[in-house]
Amino acid sequence: MSESTTGGDLTVSRYDLALGLIPGAYAAGLLAQTVLSVSLVAALVIASLVATAALVDVLLVHPPV
Repeated sequence: MSESTTGGDLTVSRYDLALGLIPGAYAAGLLAQTVLSVSLVAALVIASLVATAALVDVLLVHPPV
């Protein structure tokens, strides 16, 4: 008999959060651009800095083992 997996591991790792943070930063930037009348360039630059910080943390500061 073979065992089927049901996906019982529901923990969220640091890397999952970083992957969610990257598009979330851009979504927040576009929302801020719409609601607060921030320029699109400024919103995208700030979102890029947040996404870069997340990538540096995940890849260089706390790399996968």
